Amino acid sequence: MLYLLGAGIYDTFETSNSIEILKNCDRVYVEKFTSPLSGNFIKILKSAIGPGKKIEFVKRWFVEDGRQLLEESRTLNVGLISYGDPAIATTFTELRIRAIKNNIKVKVLHAASGMTSIVGECGLQIYKIGKSVTIMEEKQSTVSVYGTVFGNLNLNCHTIILTEYRQCEDGSEFFLKPSHAISKLLEVEKDIKYGIVSEDTFLIVASRIGCDDQKIFSGSIKSLLAVDYGMGPHSIIFPAKLHFTEEEAIINLTEVLDKPSDNTERLENISTQMINKYEPMIRNEIKQVRESIGSKSESKAQLELLENAEYYLDDAIQFLRQGRMELAVLSVGYADGLIDALKQILQGK
Repeated sequence: MLYLLGAGIYDTFETSNSIEILKNCDRVYVEKFTSPLSGNFIKILKSAIGPGKKIEFVKRWFVEDGRQLLEESRTLNVGLISYGDPAIATTFTELRIRAIKNNIKVKVLHAASGMTSIVGECGLQIYKIGKSVTIMEEKQSTVSVYGTVFGNLNLNCHTIILTEYRQCEDGSEFFLKPSHAISKLLEVEKDIKYGIVSEDTFLIVASRIGCDDQKIFSGSIKSLLAVDYGMGPHSIIFPAKLHFTEEEAIINLTEVLDKPSDNTERLENISTQMINKYEPMIRNEIKQVRESIGSKSESKAQLELLENAEYYLDDAIQFLRQGRMELAVLSVGYADGLIDALKQILQGK
């Protein structure tokens, strides 16, 4: 049987049931690639399950491959321990499904999750959390994070940004610094220009949640870039519009560098940005085409096409005000298509 056991976010298991299961396991594995487990936790674990019980520390590839774990679980009791709640990590869900498909019994022992603990420690409302994402050292990762934040903001949802953690070959641990991650978001803003990240953007940075020395800072990017956050793991929360109870919680539960602000205040979704950009451009083209063809009687059909293009642009603005974004974008597209077709006709004469 395969047991997937959560270590929680503190230095001990939350139930004696986990300890009893591990005492009866033939194999005990511990993974530390999702997040670090403290030396104190390992000491407590070894003491709890008794002397002589071997604990094997495994790398990411071992769990992702999973073949040895599954093969041993056919005839033995195998325990796999991970930080937080094992049901959160997609790697463990995939392993669990593979076991079930191979008629191997699986039991999950849930524990406190770092994700939910971050939300609670900051005093945010859990149902306002949108898609979560991990930011890595390379820039391409930041582009994906930026897109996720933008999508969440359009839904008025907060974004939890987990920062990269990895075990190095020499045994040391790498934690991506929050200041590095935030700086990368500023760089991507210069390229994509959706207008969601600036020095005034309000963020929350949570470090070492669940540890005695946990720290949570909140403030503008300008202020947060100057902070030394120490060792990880670190997480960054990119809030959307905060409820007044969330604002009060942040003020009382975090080290406030700047007053909380609304990151959605200047937000424009992609549809709005497209229409605001292309609508005046197309109107200018209509004006130029109208001037070029004049008011000759043989140009009547062409002038009607120009009028139809203007009607489409008027519809686009109306749909935009109504929040009917798809129709707004389609209307701009129809107007642009008519003008392009008319220009092709005029050039062919």
